[in-house]
Parts: sequence; structure tokens; C-alpha cells
Amino acid sequence: MRYFLRASAIAACFYPVLVDGFIAARAEPIPLPAVDYQAKATMMGGSAVTIRHSGGKLRMEIQPHGLAQTITGIVDLPAHKMIMIGAVPGMNSMAMEIDIGKDASYGQVIGDGKRAGQDTVAGESCELWEADSKAGFNSGPVTVCLSRDNIPLRTQTTIDGKQRVIMEVTELQRTRQDPAMFALPPNIQLVRVPKGLMPGTGAADKQ
Repeated sequence: MRYFLRASAIAACFYPVLVDGFIAARAEPIPLPAVDYQAKATMMGGSAVTIRHSGGKLRMEIQPHGLAQTITGIVDLPAHKMIMIGAVPGMNSMAMEIDIGKDASYGQVIGDGKRAGQDTVAGESCELWEADSKAGFNSGPVTVCLSRDNIPLRTQTTIDGKQRVIMEVTELQRTRQDPAMFALPPNIQLVRVPKGLMPGTGAADKQ
């Protein structure tokens, strides 16, 4: 009997679940990018962004639509943290470290999800994943399309009943990135924003 129970437990990890007579896909961790790359993309609202990835870290250089100032974000994907540089006008010598949790509002999706089909973005085939988490603003579930090496090519959500694109890659190069691009620049003061407190809404602990 114990061998039967053990075999049943193992099988449950590999086979879909039957729910109300239908086969339901089992949630699993959404894979993170597996290669160095550099991409150009557009964000919701019309902002342009250059994205670089290496060793589990992202560097995002965001040009907000209609503004001259560039905002740089350095994201540690395993740690779920982002350092933002240039987010406060006139304070380029200061950076803010934010706990982003499973926030997908910058395009990268972290957490569990289910495979949901195939699509093509920027001339590349990609696999659709429906994430269990939401996008960090008042929205519905998030869908991301991942390349063969897990690069997020398009991230979407539903807002007020309408499908909206959070981020979509327009150009992609798989090329080695300089590790220095993902480090905090020298002479920058780091301010850690307490978990759950958005920038500019309260006190922060200075380092």
C-alpha cells in the first residue's frame, strides 16, 4: 500500500488536475531569463525603455513619455528588489531601494503561473503564461509571453475590462552584458523604502 501511495504522490506532480470534469493545468514557477540580452521595448502609457539582463539582474532605462529625464531601475529578480535612480527630479545623487514583491508593472513576471498557449512577438515565437499574481495596480491577472530562453517579450493585463499591454519588446539582441551596468554607481546615496510604502509617501531609512 505504501508503494501505491508513494507512486500516486509522484504522479500527482506530473499530471494535470481534473476539476469539474475538465483538465486543469497545474501551477508552476514562471521561469526567469536564462541568457544575457539587451532589448528595446514600449511601456504602457507610451514610455520607451531599454532593458538589459545578466545573472538574474535587470537594468531598465526608462524614458517617460513627454519627459526629458531618464529613470534607471536596477532589479534583483531573486531578491524581488529594485533600485531606482533619477526617480526624483533634481536628486540624481540619490537612489531608492524598493521591495517590488510580485509586481509585474515593469514587464517581468515573478511567481507561479500556468502555460496557456503560444504566440509570436517581435518575430519570435513565445510561450504564454498566465500568472497567479496581478500587476501592481488595479488590474486583472497578468499574461506574459516568454521566448525559448525565458525572455519576457510581451506582458499584458486587464484594466477596466480591457486588455492592456504593460510592456512589449520591439528589438532584441542576445549579447553579453557588462556586470558593472547592474551595480549601484559610486557616490550615490541609497535610501531603503520600507516594505509596503511607496516612494514619496512617508519616511525611509537612509543607509
